[in-house]
Amino acid sequence: MSGQYGLVIQGEGKKDVPLESVSVTGQIKGYVMGLETRLKYWNTSDDPLEVMFRFPVEESIAVVGLEAKIAGRTIKGVVREKEEARQMYDDALSSGLTAALGEEKSGDIFSLALGNLPPKEEAELILKLVGELPLDTESEAVRFSLPTVLKPRYTPAGSSDPLAPIGGEASQVEKSSAPAVSSFSLNVAESDDVTSVTSPTHGINTVRKDGSVEVTLTALGPLDKDVVVLVHYKDPHTPRATVEEGRVEEGNELMSNPAVMLDFFPKFSSLQAACEFVFVVDRSGSMSGTYINSAKDTLILFLKSIPPGCYFNIIGFGSRFEHLFPKSVLYNQTNLDKAMSHAHGLSANLGGTELLSPLEFVFGQELLPGLPRQIFVLTDGSVSNTQACINVTKKNAHVARVFTFGIGSGASSALVKGLARAGNGGAEFIKEGERMQGKVISSLKKALQPSVTDVELKLSVPPGIEVLQAPSKIPPVFNGEKLVLYGWLKGGAGKSGPGCAVLRGKMLGSPVEHRVDFQLGESSLSPTDIPVVHQLASKSLIQDGNGLSVNKTPFKAVDKLKNNGDTMTSTVRRERFVSSSKS
Repeated sequence: MSGQYGLVIQGEGKKDVPLESVSVTGQIKGYVMGLETRLKYWNTSDDPLEVMFRFPVEESIAVVGLEAKIAGRTIKGVVREKEEARQMYDDALSSGLTAALGEEKSGDIFSLALGNLPPKEEAELILKLVGELPLDTESEAVRFSLPTVLKPRYTPAGSSDPLAPIGGEASQVEKSSAPAVSSFSLNVAESDDVTSVTSPTHGINTVRKDGSVEVTLTALGPLDKDVVVLVHYKDPHTPRATVEEGRVEEGNELMSNPAVMLDFFPKFSSLQAACEFVFVVDRSGSMSGTYINSAKDTLILFLKSIPPGCYFNIIGFGSRFEHLFPKSVLYNQTNLDKAMSHAHGLSANLGGTELLSPLEFVFGQELLPGLPRQIFVLTDGSVSNTQACINVTKKNAHVARVFTFGIGSGASSALVKGLARAGNGGAEFIKEGERMQGKVISSLKKALQPSVTDVELKLSVPPGIEVLQAPSKIPPVFNGEKLVLYGWLKGGAGKSGPGCAVLRGKMLGSPVEHRVDFQLGESSLSPTDIPVVHQLASKSLIQDGNGLSVNKTPFKAVDKLKNNGDTMTSTVRRERFVSSSKS
């Protein structure tokens, strides 16, 4: 693939700023990770440039640190309300200062306006991230992925593009050659529970040392495809609890109390029943090349794996959509032969990417008696009206479950995961070099089985502690699918004792239960530690709307911390980083 990140240069006649090198340092502990990425650019022109950088951020990831080093100046990020941040940024630029403005735009893209980059000068950006890690469907391993490509998003007519530049003329997204990786290091904690660490995309070295596994790339150089690392645990289905003690920070109640993260990865026997399958396949121009071939291969695997007694249909979409059959048909040899011929002939020839209309069409079709409808969306995620698609899916969740497949490195996690979450389904991503068979079979199994419903969590903690849970409404649980829950333990500062989390639900009327024990007060959080669980709990609480407001005191919107004199703040949707520096 030809590029790594999108660079937007404000104004006409400006040259692009090449990304010269990438340095990655991270730690994985169970199902969470902390990551520091250093990106270096060089302005080769004779003029100062006002530039914007857009960085792909998975939906489960939060940006918690921002620092830019430009022309001998160090710029550190703070959080302000959107309009205040914009005004501070504009004031800094008009005064001739170097400034940076960062924000999450479409839910999975962090946009950073760097301001003035002087001629013949280097810019180094340091982004610190925390996040939950997904599980690899086929191997049941924890999956770390470093994205390398940011694709422009297609905007249907009449919608507002969340990636449009802020004011001024439309800017151009440049795609430079793949940058060099100057260093790559991952530390996997708790090595006693780790059986192996592998990568399906790159050669890696692994060394066990001091209770952890150190992971490096066997060869540095151009980063021309995603780096995927799989961490295999001895018993992945054992529930896990990660307790992170608080530390005293003035005016920061959230940080002062403990937080707990609960990971459930249940495995249980279940029944299967016949369904109606509707495959909605992206055939827009952005799917051309390897993406449409991957979508075809995925669709063919689905078609070969449908059990007898089911009904199915195929819909292709772009600027318009078209269906193979007027309505879903019985899965038999005649209809399968027609569908296979259709799938082999698919091409990316339907123009732009407008997913909303085909979704509305499928939801509006009359249901077949006794056959639950399962919708499978295969897309590279290149749409900008993501929220509208999610809203219509949520509105029709009683009509059909929605499963999604993100094709390629540029697939939007906000769209792919958002649709699946709204439709009570599941999300998978297929990237270059990865096997898809396990993901397809796993998704079909989920669709053919009932989910665990009426799910509730009971947290038992020492007396005097109030528990704030996120998300407050727990979604249905599927066999073999990971569920992450958070608890903020208000009043738990300085307290110790045993705790217990019990997850209960029903499958076809029968009770299902999973239990995990934990201990408070066994560890401490030093001033230099990045509080990963607190950051992720904060993000989840805000998204869940648990009484936290982004318009009041800063600690209610974000979690602040000081690390070696640097002030870092976690990103909140539609909030912005802003900072400026004088010589």
